[in-house]
This record gives sequence, C-alpha cells and structure tokens, in this order.
Amino acid sequence: MAVDKESKKQDELELYQIDEKAIMPFFREHLEELVRFVQEHKDCGLSLLVLIKQFIRTYRLPFNMHRYMEVQLTFIQQSLHDKMQDRQAAVSHWIQEHAGRHRDRMIQLQCLYLDKVKDRFLPEIEKLLEKSIETLKSPKNNL
Repeated sequence: MAVDKESKKQDELELYQIDEKAIMPFFREHLEELVRFVQEHKDCGLSLLVLIKQFIRTYRLPFNMHRYMEVQLTFIQQSLHDKMQDRQAAVSHWIQEHAGRHRDRMIQLQCLYLDKVKDRFLPEIEKLLEKSIETLKSPKNNL
C-alpha cells in the first residue's frame, strides 16, 4: 500500500475510519455469496481469515457503501478543488481516472483492518457461516 511516509500516514488515517459497526451487517448481507465462496475454496487449505479477505477482494465490496461514497466524494472534491472547469465533466473525468484505484485501495484497507480486528470478528463470522451451512444441509432444504 504505502510507498512513502505521507502515503503511510494517509493509509493509517483511513484505516481507522473504517466503520467497525458495518462489518457484521456486511457479512450477514452477503452471507449467501460468502458461503458459496468458502465452499468453493474449502479444499485450498486456506484459513478463514485469508478466505474472507479473498472474498472481499474478489467481490470488491466496501463494508459500508454509504461511507465509501462519502469518502470518495471527499477525494473528488479535494482533487478538483483547484480546477476551474465544468463540475459534471470534472467529476466524470475523476471517476474515469481514479475510481478503480480508489475502490482497490479501500478494499485493501478493509483487508488490513480485518487483520487488526480478526480476534473479535472471526468467531462471529465463523458461527454465521456454520449456521448457514447447517441450514443448507437440513433435510427440509433438500426437497
């Protein structure tokens, strides 16, 4: 991620702005896809943490889309602050030039954040997955 002191400082600031309250709702909302992903990769011998981070990278979904869009708007405003051109064209240009990198960066920050909070969230995510898999295997779902 960071290549210099200023970038590292920015990474750390953004890392602490991740909405921790959005983590479990994110996994509940995407539980079906997560279960499918974990089952497809269960023979790879990867830990649950690695699988979850790979899931996040594959689907490229922010934990909190509303917060993500707010941060992206801030980045757009900061980069366009000095430009004296049509706002619509400037925003469109920014999105074409930077939106992919911005999302990639946010996804990577989420994965780094999961490393910091894994002890609190992995057990809960694991229970969520186990419960969902048990539900899928129950006799009434196999009719």
